[in-house]
Amino acid sequence: MKCLRPACDGTRPCASFILIKMLGLMSTLLVGCSDVPEHDLRTWMSQTRQQSHPLSVELPPRRAIEEFHYQASGRLDPFDVTKISASLSTEFNAIGLQPDTRRAREPLESFPLDSLRLVGHMRRQGQAVALVEADKVIHQVHLGSHLGPDMGKVIAIGESAIDIEELVQDAGTTWVKRRARLVLQEKR
Repeated sequence: MKCLRPACDGTRPCASFILIKMLGLMSTLLVGCSDVPEHDLRTWMSQTRQQSHPLSVELPPRRAIEEFHYQASGRLDPFDVTKISASLSTEFNAIGLQPDTRRAREPLESFPLDSLRLVGHMRRQGQAVALVEADKVIHQVHLGSHLGPDMGKVIAIGESAIDIEELVQDAGTTWVKRRARLVLQEKR
């Protein structure tokens, strides 16, 4: 029967020699994990415990918390949404906030405000004109122009921003005004 291991010829180390070196290294490392350092640690910990004296802290007594029970006898229910929305509805409808649905829609009303970009400002015949980019096309916007899907109307044009007043419907089917602003932006 033939031996399958190659013979040690001296040009390369034998497997048995490498195994002996590995076992020697492992035994050296295991000697480093002896109980001697642990004994020093235990001695230090016991000395530290004897030298330290914890202080006890007296806490003030807890105050008694009074319970509050809500008695609804003769009072309004604070969680009744119908009463709140009804009062708001009559208040806003008395003002007469209603969108003008008969006017012709302007091109910039088909773009959401976050997709519009204010790129410039100029004066033409004493009137302020804002330059707004929508879908890579520049549009001139004047006071009273409409933009955005929420019936936004330009109410002020400044050098670095335009102010927009939108008319949106809240949860109670009433129309409320909301302010928005387009700010001059650097090139993307």
